[in-house]
Amino acid sequence: MTVAIEPTAPIAELPRQLPAGSTRSLSILDAVVEVLRAAGEDVHVVYAAHGDVFKIVTREAS
Repeated sequence: MTVAIEPTAPIAELPRQLPAGSTRSLSILDAVVEVLRAAGEDVHVVYAAHGDVFKIVTREAS
């Protein structure tokens, strides 16, 4: 499935974490990561067992 993120959406409003139980979470966060990378941020998606969520973090933080 392809998820489109509006390129004009303010970066502060993009989700930085979503529940791991949702089947759409990874595809949404992957799309957000692409927008953030295009804006110059060095980020990727990680799984956080505490809270059972997928998070977008900077590469330095991981």
